[in-house]
Amino acid sequence: MARFFLSLSGVALLVGFTCWIGSVLGWWVLPLFWREVIFFGFAFTGIITYNLFLLRRKQPQSFVQFYLLSIILKMIIGLAFVFFLIWKSPTEIRGNVGLFLLTYLLFTLVEVFVLMRKGNG
Repeated sequence: MARFFLSLSGVALLVGFTCWIGSVLGWWVLPLFWREVIFFGFAFTGIITYNLFLLRRKQPQSFVQFYLLSIILKMIIGLAFVFFLIWKSPTEIRGNVGLFLLTYLLFTLVEVFVLMRKGNG
């Protein structure tokens, strides 16, 4: 469990640092909600995965169903967050939504890798 939060924190710091350093070097302009997007992805993935860890220990027979449910829940709440980003800042759709998609992909990859590793139960 500690490895998961370290991995998730590392990905969040790496994405945040990459966004910031790219902006400082003039490669791109930071999206308006870059911190919020990274924090949302970190927090939501952390909460869902923590609950999946607990569920796998208590009810391993129903883990797969709840994992699939968590994917659907993550997509629906992520879509609502994207609509909020578009509503709050329609001029920065590309940056905010692009960063959201990148963080969603990276955090989901960390989640899947950690959950599917052997010896994690």
